[in-house]
Amino acid sequence: MGESPPPDRKEFVGRVGTFFVLVGIGLMVFFILSESAKVPTLSYFCWGTVLLTCGLIGKIKAAFKPKPKEKKEEKKK
Repeated sequence: MGESPPPDRKEFVGRVGTFFVLVGIGLMVFFILSESAKVPTLSYFCWGTVLLTCGLIGKIKAAFKPKPKEKKEEKKK
C-alpha cells in the first residue's frame, strides 16, 4: 500500500496556533460575559491573553518560509 508522507512540522505548528487563537478568543468572550454579569473572572482574561499570544506566535512562525540557502558553487558562477 502507499505510505503517507511524513508530517510537516510547520503545518502542525500552524494548526496548533489556530487552535490556541480560537480558544483564546473564546476565553476572552467568556471574560466579557462574566464582566457584564457583574462577576468578573480574571482567570479567563489571563488564560485568553496567554493562549492568544502563543497562538499568534505559532501562526506567524508557520507563515514565514525560510529562504533557500545558496550553494557555494552557485555563488562562484
